[in-house]
Amino acid sequence: MTIRSAARATSSAGPPAPDVPDISALLGDWLNTDRGAVSKGPLRLTVTECGTGLTVRAFGTTPADGRSAAGEQPRDWGEVPAAVYTAPGVPSVAWSFSAVYELGGFRTVLSAYYKTGILVTTASSVPFDGGGPGRWTRSFFHRAEEVV
Repeated sequence: MTIRSAARATSSAGPPAPDVPDISALLGDWLNTDRGAVSKGPLRLTVTECGTGLTVRAFGTTPADGRSAAGEQPRDWGEVPAAVYTAPGVPSVAWSFSAVYELGGFRTVLSAYYKTGILVTTASSVPFDGGGPGRWTRSFFHRAEEVV
């Protein structure tokens, strides 16, 4: 895996520069496929292009919250910059990203990769003070516009 900057990415009106990965597969609004059940971690993601690369806005439960009940409004984790990664041998296409959030006494690293129309994420959370156990979740997301 190779980390590449999407900092000089152009708008969707033109093709990206040759040394900048295409981030289009990662962009958009994503919904957790487990949204009807009791869930931990992120429930909705908005991935957008910005002048310095990607930003990710996440909504869901925070590590301090534990699990959320079905129908409960997710918390806004905020919008943060994300590192973009490309697959070995395919430096022109971005296929994953990672973003770091600081939530309720925890540092949470959200990592995601795109595969066949699905965004697969993991959220790893550790307490700032080093006390207590960390938390880890894996989730699957589909594009919001695909909801029937």
